[in-house]
Amino acid sequence: MRNSTKVWLFLIALGFGSLILGFKVGDRLGLFLGFLFDLAFFYFLFTQAESSLLKKLGARELEGQDPWNLNDRILEKAHALGLKAPRIFLMEKETATAFSLGIPGNPTLVALSTGLLKKLNREEVDAILIHQICHIARMDTFGFGVASLLADTLLSFAEFFDAFWPLRKIKRFRNQRPFQFLLLPLAWLLIRLTVRQQNYFDNDDLAQQIVPNRRILAKALWKLESLNQARPLEIPDCSSHLFVVNPRGLRDIHWYYQTHPKMSVRLKRLMGSEVF
Repeated sequence: MRNSTKVWLFLIALGFGSLILGFKVGDRLGLFLGFLFDLAFFYFLFTQAESSLLKKLGARELEGQDPWNLNDRILEKAHALGLKAPRIFLMEKETATAFSLGIPGNPTLVALSTGLLKKLNREEVDAILIHQICHIARMDTFGFGVASLLADTLLSFAEFFDAFWPLRKIKRFRNQRPFQFLLLPLAWLLIRLTVRQQNYFDNDDLAQQIVPNRRILAKALWKLESLNQARPLEIPDCSSHLFVVNPRGLRDIHWYYQTHPKMSVRLKRLMGSEVF
């Protein structure tokens, strides 16, 4: 079953599930509230989900001068997969990283950090561009985006209730976030139920078929992993799965908060060895 079909079935189940739950809990009023939740969720999913992350990371669309010739390069690589060229966004970040977003009905995009453009050579940047376009082609970006929005919704509720936590008025308890403490693991559970390590493996396999030399792709992934461990990036909670490698580096030491496969495993699948 295609990734997009699974996501659509999940969204349909989610929509009907919220209506049924609302009716069971609050009868007609609950049904109405469930309907409002569905409207709000689908509105944000198809109109605001992408812009929220871009805004938080300070990403701006590449327009006008293009010293890296990225727009032409991504146009060529997208056409190889029969896709329209994604928009290019740049993040003024020293951390070398990249991610892609794509919700049906909206233009797709690939975001790159300036750190990536500085620290990878042209062939390696091209390999990462292809890698991210493959996520769009496989519709991983759709499923990943839905998971992110659900997790972000939970964390928004946590932030709202934490703002009214009575003990925060006391200085020594000012930094307490009890609802975030309770809901963050649940938000990550939504991510882990949606995002599987096989998504990354399958995408690596597709990308290595298009990259002229699979060694270039493997080396680019290895370099990004090393660079992100040396200079991790502050990102919103429950968004690390969107990136080519975990941008938080070694900060996510607990397995529960790790969605990416170990780089050693990814490299062995690509090259048969993790040594360069």
